[in-house]
Order: sequence, then C-alpha cells, then structure tokens
Amino acid sequence: MISPTENILSQLEKVRQRQPGQWSARCPAHQDNGPSLSIRETSEGAVLLHCFAGCHVNEVLGALGLELHDLYPPRERPRNALNRTPRLLNARQALDLLDAEAAICAVAAANIANGVILTVVDLDRVLKAAGYINYLRQECMGESHA
Repeated sequence: MISPTENILSQLEKVRQRQPGQWSARCPAHQDNGPSLSIRETSEGAVLLHCFAGCHVNEVLGALGLELHDLYPPRERPRNALNRTPRLLNARQALDLLDAEAAICAVAAANIANGVILTVVDLDRVLKAAGYINYLRQECMGESHA
C-alpha cells in the first residue's frame, strides 16, 4: 500500500528532499516558477502541506484531485466510531493565523477610512483573509453555527 507522502510526492513537479521527512516542490494550485510548496511527513505518517505563495491546502489538494483524508494514513477504527474531520491547525496556529488575517483586514479598513482606493490585488487579499477568518470560525464553532 502506498503511503500518503508517496502518493502526494508522486504527483508533484520539481520535488526536492530538503531533509529526512521534508521536501519542496512546485505548487500545483498556482503558476509556480520555483518550488513554493513545502511537504512534511509527521511521525504518524500524515502529510503537512504549506504553500509559501498563499494557496490554501484545499486548493493544493484539489489541483491534485485529492481530499483532506488523503493526507492521513488509514487507521483501524472501531465500527461504532463517529466520522470526524481532522483538525488542520492546533489552537496556537489558529490564533496566529487569525491575528495575521485580522491585521490585514484592519489595515485595509484604515486605508479605506483614509480615502485610499484598494487595488484589485489588495481587495483579493482582503477577501482571502475574510475566507480564512470564516474558516477558523467554522472550525471553532462547528459548521452547524455557520
């Protein structure tokens, strides 16, 4: 059986091992001239993906035709176990991301308040920040409260 890491690495371009359990490659979710995607295998065999150009993990997986569950090795589950979506971020990471994305929204709001017209790129980034904030809200509150 192929591991999640082998499955993902086999579909990427310009894969380069940085150190044991860590690689870089071109991100399939955007026009990537250099390797901006970081791939790391955890001690449990799960795969962590991070695009330094800002692509969300769902965008990267979608470009590969994969889903979140493909980042994790299969495991034995009791028959009566409930289906649960794994958390992508721990609490500290979620707070750090929320802080960074809220700062982007605050800067944009201050610029608008001072009469600055945001560029299309700036508007896109604010929308991306709002999307991340909404994602974090759903992770914390559960989708039933969305």
